[in-house]
Amino acid sequence: MREKFMRKSALFVLLSVVATPVFAQRRAEFLPQNHLFQPLLLDPLEAQAGGSLVKRWDEGKAVSGLFAPFAIGFRKPLVRWTRDEEHASELAFDVGVFTQFEMFTDDRGNYRRFMYNADYKVSLSYALRRGSGAWRFRFYHLSSHLGDDYIIRQRIASAYPDANNYEQFDVLYATQRGGWRHYGGGGLVISAAARRKRPYLQAGTLFKTGGEVVRFIAGADLRLLAQTGYTPNVKAGIGLEVGKPENRPLQFLLEGYAGKLPYSTYEERRTAWVGLGVYLNPF
Repeated sequence: MREKFMRKSALFVLLSVVATPVFAQRRAEFLPQNHLFQPLLLDPLEAQAGGSLVKRWDEGKAVSGLFAPFAIGFRKPLVRWTRDEEHASELAFDVGVFTQFEMFTDDRGNYRRFMYNADYKVSLSYALRRGSGAWRFRFYHLSSHLGDDYIIRQRIASAYPDANNYEQFDVLYATQRGGWRHYGGGGLVISAAARRKRPYLQAGTLFKTGGEVVRFIAGADLRLLAQTGYTPNVKAGIGLEVGKPENRPLQFLLEGYAGKLPYSTYEERRTAWVGLGVYLNPF
């Protein structure tokens, strides 16, 4: 009963927020370009396209070979309501698949590339723009699935509860000041296929210089999950954004991560990596 009440309450809040501007604002645009709440480049679970090639440490020990997190995802605004330049809102849909590969040379000297895990995420979000600030209200489902290659190699023969299979409602606020963008917020797990602690917190910053074609970017994202004891999970990056802003530019980053593994049923494992990544928001 409690799960059903929390789920219905979250959906009621989201629908109430969505309904207000529909009547208060006059101009509607379907399938608009760009975003009122810009995607979070350094969030490991952001719905965007991209991939990294990194050297990884697991529980403080170097893992042989390379680790390759790879994502295919996007967020697409469905409808945007605009009152004026500083007051707008939009309803958006996003989906993402976050896959990780292990690449190494085995004891016989043969090169191997195996899929470690795949996380699937789908969400509905609502954004509000107020001047230089923007809110994002989001409801999403996420589930993790170990790769067949990994299961066979590790000889896993029995199932066990997967706490990384859940629904969550969260709220983030972002503000833009010159070249700096800061954001922060939190959320609650509404339901889960297995027992999971509810609270979630997130904050971050991104700096971007001006420039018509090439821009310097640097930032960091911090995630705190009750499920992993509020261990700081930090992803940071520095690099270049290439392409005109209106033409969906590419981001090239030297990046690093430290904290609990952000993917898979093994999210309790302490991990770190450093390497190169490239990202793109297709819409």
